[in-house]
Amino acid sequence: MTPRQANDMAVLANLPFAGRVQLLTEYSAQHGVESLVELFAQFVGMANSVADNCRNMTDLVLISELGMHPDKFDSVNLPTILGACQGVALAAQCDPAGACEGCAYRLGSMANQSPMATSDAAYMSFDQKGFMCHAETDDRGNPTKVCVGHAKAFKCVGEA
Repeated sequence: MTPRQANDMAVLANLPFAGRVQLLTEYSAQHGVESLVELFAQFVGMANSVADNCRNMTDLVLISELGMHPDKFDSVNLPTILGACQGVALAAQCDPAGACEGCAYRLGSMANQSPMATSDAAYMSFDQKGFMCHAETDDRGNPTKVCVGHAKAFKCVGEA
């Protein structure tokens, strides 16, 4: 990504949806569709790099500030572009009313944008009691009830 493209993307990132559409339309008119496609491909690469760096920094903080040994955790479950794309499909399965704020079935939540959480939820989609809510846990941190979003999605799948 060139410095000019990075500047254009920085402006774009601070605009509401309608502004982003307008700016990208203008960019395409000025530079052509091929340049817009290249810019988008560069932006996806940058977004993936940012997500990787966030994971690496979080791991570093766990090790250096909290003294955790790297073999005690399997990295931190953070949002990624892939997870967010999977999360859109997951959230479309049910109305999240009644689910916790961090529910994997609630569009835009951290769990909804995490590839680990969305993959686990999708894998467990045919198991009524398989995907547990991580908002309610026992004294040892183990989930104690089935995820509300999962239960609703399971019911919708059964009705379909």
